[in-house]
Amino acid sequence: MLVRFSQLVTWSQTPMVTALQQRKDNGGSNCGVDQVLRAAPSTLPTVWGALGGRPATLVACSADENPTFGTYLKFALAGAICCSVTHSAVVPVDVVKTRLQLSDKYHGMTHAARTIVKEEGALALLTGLSPTAVGYFLQGWFKFGLYEYFKRLYSSLAGPEAAEKGRFGIWLAAGGTAEFFADLALCPLEATRIRLVSQPTFASSLPEAFGKLISNEGLRGLYAGLFPILLKQIPYTMAKFAVFEAASEFIYRTLERMGKPKADMRDSTKLLISLNSGIFAGICAAVVSQPADTVLSVINKSRVTGSIAEATFRIIRELGPRGLFRGLGARAIMVGSLTAGQFFIYDGLKQLLGVAPVHKKEVAPLVGSAAQPASVAARAQQSQ
Repeated sequence: MLVRFSQLVTWSQTPMVTALQQRKDNGGSNCGVDQVLRAAPSTLPTVWGALGGRPATLVACSADENPTFGTYLKFALAGAICCSVTHSAVVPVDVVKTRLQLSDKYHGMTHAARTIVKEEGALALLTGLSPTAVGYFLQGWFKFGLYEYFKRLYSSLAGPEAAEKGRFGIWLAAGGTAEFFADLALCPLEATRIRLVSQPTFASSLPEAFGKLISNEGLRGLYAGLFPILLKQIPYTMAKFAVFEAASEFIYRTLERMGKPKADMRDSTKLLISLNSGIFAGICAAVVSQPADTVLSVINKSRVTGSIAEATFRIIRELGPRGLFRGLGARAIMVGSLTAGQFFIYDGLKQLLGVAPVHKKEVAPLVGSAAQPASVAARAQQSQ
């Protein structure tokens, strides 16, 4: 039920509201007055504090609050860069991890790395760098851009109160949906990368390897790992975003209770929080997605016979629980590091691109006292 403007006139002419209206009239962000006039009485206390008897919270007025298409493009670009850079940086670790998953001759991460360098040279640790850089640029573009979109879409569909209470579920759903589309772009290049890592003599370059896969196995060869990659990446990304959001929220609230509100923090402090939250999120995501990551490596090692689903379940039975978690230590280090780096770079680029949120600041109630708002809200509802 909407609150009519006449019922809000006692506070709509305050300097704060006037300033927001002037900002909108001058081409500023379309937030503030319009949202308040459209809001239900039950949501007004959290936005303005005028009807709820609590200190008001000023909504964030930034490109992050009401994203345009251009804003989403900036989200996507920041995501593409952060994923490409971080995944490229950990290629040596990923090479070692993949070899551990595919062969029993290695005894731990250090032994595998030394053996690879001794037998194939140091450059062997950079095998698959090109498909990694390109593949994760595309994946990051869709993953982060679509996550920002679906997070807002699902929150809007749920409504303010339900979105607040069920925000963890919204983070999970947005991450899973975004990852599905991102994997369609990633899968062909991930198949090429794994083939290059598992078979060093397969091809000498990305274009050659890509063309060879298509020539020998068709599109099936490029998407042979789609089913297991979805099994791996969707839980991974759901945990990655949801745990990151929850960890960040926990840290900010803890610091706020210590007298250090988010609105007063420097950008560098916020980036450090992103870094630490990313480490925790990455480790959790690595554990959740490890079995599917192992299956994906085995599937892409050689040509698949039968359906992808049959091959997947056959590999799961053959490996068993212990085999599915082979290489978890190396992967936890890799995923924890790259996830922390991703969110650090992503949030830093959002700041540079001007799409980082303007954090909320508490202000004094605009009208009424703690004893008055309930009756004001009741009268507003009765008049509809």
